[in-house]
Amino acid sequence: MDRFSSLPLQRPSVPLEIIVEITGRCRQVCPYCTGPRIPDVPFKDIKAALDEAAGLGVRAIRITGGEPTLHPDIRQILTYTKAKKFDIILNTSADNISAALMKTIIATVDVAHVSLQGYDEKNNASYTRSKVPFLDKIKNIFLLKAYLPTLWIATVITPAKPLKPFIPIIKKIHPAAWLLQRPISESNEDLKKMDIPYYRALALEIMKLRKERINAFISNPIPLCVAGNLDIGQQVFLGAKLDEGHLRIVRSAKGYFKPNYFLETNLGRTLQAAWQHPFLNDLNRTDYLPDDCQRCPLLETCRGGSRSMALRTHGTPLAADPLFDASTARRALSKYDPKPQRL
Repeated sequence: MDRFSSLPLQRPSVPLEIIVEITGRCRQVCPYCTGPRIPDVPFKDIKAALDEAAGLGVRAIRITGGEPTLHPDIRQILTYTKAKKFDIILNTSADNISAALMKTIIATVDVAHVSLQGYDEKNNASYTRSKVPFLDKIKNIFLLKAYLPTLWIATVITPAKPLKPFIPIIKKIHPAAWLLQRPISESNEDLKKMDIPYYRALALEIMKLRKERINAFISNPIPLCVAGNLDIGQQVFLGAKLDEGHLRIVRSAKGYFKPNYFLETNLGRTLQAAWQHPFLNDLNRTDYLPDDCQRCPLLETCRGGSRSMALRTHGTPLAADPLFDASTARRALSKYDPKPQRL
C-alpha cells in the first residue's frame, strides 16, 4: 500500500464549526464529564467570539456548556447567533426547558444534540444525579424532534451501560443519529474492560442496529482497525477527522481556544490566532503514529484514534491511541476491500 505520512491533513482556512462553551454550570453530575464547573461566560465575550467567527466565514456554531440552557442570557445568545446567519447546534440535556426558551430554540436552532444517559427514571437519576423528572426530559426531546430540522441523541457507552436497555426508547425517539460516546478518562474500572474485544462486539451490535434503521455510531475518535475489519470500522466509528482541532475548534469557558473538549492546550484568545497555532499543525502530522497507521488508506479519516486518550495514557497527544494494536491493524489492513461500502 502507499504511504500517507508525508501528507498531513489539510485543514480548511477557517474551522467548519466553532464549539462555544458558555457556562460550566450543569444540573447533572455524570461520572465521565470533565467540564469545569465555572461561572457563566459574559455575553459580551460570547458576542465578540461570534463576531470574529462571522467575519472569518465560519458556518456553524455549537452552543454548549456545562448545560447551556442555564446561562441567564441563553435566549439572547441564540437569537444573536442566528442573526449572524450561523447554523446552530445546541448541546443540551433537555432536562428543564421553559416555554419561552423552547420558543426561542425552535426559532433559532438547527440541530439539537441531546444527552441521554439513562433509559428510565431510576437509571437516569443513578447515572446523572438529575432531580428533573425523566418524563419531563422525554417530553422535551419529542418537542425538539417535532419542531427542529434535526435531532441527535448522545449516550456514553460503557460495560456498565450496555446498548440493549436503551434501544426501546431510541426506537420511539428515532433520532437522525444516535451518537455513542467513548469515555475519555485517565483510569476507571470500566475503561479497563473497554478493550479491543469489547469494541469489536460493540461494532457488531451497531451494525445490527443499522439493519433496524437506527443510525448509530461511535462519534468520538477510535482507531477504525479496532473493529477487525476496516469496512465495518469506517461505518461504525466516525474517526478523528471531524474533531481534535482538524476541522473544528472549541472556545473554552475559560476564555481561550483549545483543540477539543479534552485537550486543554491554550491556543490563544482569538480564533484567527488559534487556528494558526503550531500545536494544531502538530496534531495534523502523522509521523508519530505507528507504521501500520501511516500506510492505512483510511488514515485521513481515522487519524490514528484519540489524541485525548493518547495524552492520558502516554503523557503526550502525539502518540498512539491506547486501543491501537499492531497485529489487529495488520489483519484489518489485509482484509480491506477498497470498494465504497459506507452506508
